[in-house]
Amino acid sequence: MKEAHDDTFLARWLNNQLSNSELDEFKRHPDFSLYEKIASKSLELRTPEYNKSALFSKVQDKINVPKRGKLRSIYATVSVVVAASIVIIFGLIQFYNSSTTYSTDFGEQMAVHLPDGSEVMLNSKSEIVFNEKNWAQNRVVKLKGEAYFKVNKGSKFIVNSDRGEVSVLGTQFNVTTHNDLIEVSCYEGKVKVSSDDKEVFLTQGKAFRNLKGVSEEWEFKNQEPSWKNGESSFTSIPLKYVIKAIENQYNVQINATNIDVYNKFTGAFTHENLNIALETVFRPLQINANVLDKNNITLTKE
Repeated sequence: MKEAHDDTFLARWLNNQLSNSELDEFKRHPDFSLYEKIASKSLELRTPEYNKSALFSKVQDKINVPKRGKLRSIYATVSVVVAASIVIIFGLIQFYNSSTTYSTDFGEQMAVHLPDGSEVMLNSKSEIVFNEKNWAQNRVVKLKGEAYFKVNKGSKFIVNSDRGEVSVLGTQFNVTTHNDLIEVSCYEGKVKVSSDDKEVFLTQGKAFRNLKGVSEEWEFKNQEPSWKNGESSFTSIPLKYVIKAIENQYNVQINATNIDVYNKFTGAFTHENLNIALETVFRPLQINANVLDKNNITLTKE
């Protein structure tokens, strides 16, 4: 592509002011499709009226890019202006679709009150995201990790995760999510779980799990999740998820390459003492937990 004097190339393109030869040359640029997508997405935003040329001029004044002589490659010019455009578009998206995020660290729990008075208790290394400004019309929460929900009655309340969706009107339930797992336990009322192509309705005392496309259901008697009271409990789940839970509670790294992490585990471990937790989980499975230092543990078969 030829050299160009024009520092407002992209602004002229957005305003349909390029010559036919310039446009044909720009279309041959390897990243032309990316620029088209950026321009298309920016048009979808409901932004106030503004002067494009003035806006790009103002952005360029704030970007200190050293020039070598009077000529500059159009590739460099377009890249700089596109980078500025991405920043502007991202800022507009953040403004019009602002979301609220709460997250927990290792061994931490957090109580979150949603705009309608519903409550969420986050377990360790978990996160929820929701749109506070649009909450009355759209009670949707995005969850990573594990959380216990006490939902006030009202419009449909939805918990989204990478592995499925839980929808309710007003109830109490617990959700655990990983990349390949969703587990839901209903403590009050009724919930609907949608995961892959399966839909399941749960009532009080019933639980559902979808692990890599394989689903199962069971019943329980607890009145609330045990992790709220300092103990993580599991029902016939592969050991890899128990190991991850220990790591999240105690901020440790566990090397499990020498054991079968797909053995099923039913039981619990305390949040109060790492050594007791390790003994409780691994001793019945005849696995040694070798603590190398305060942050690293290696598992070996006895």
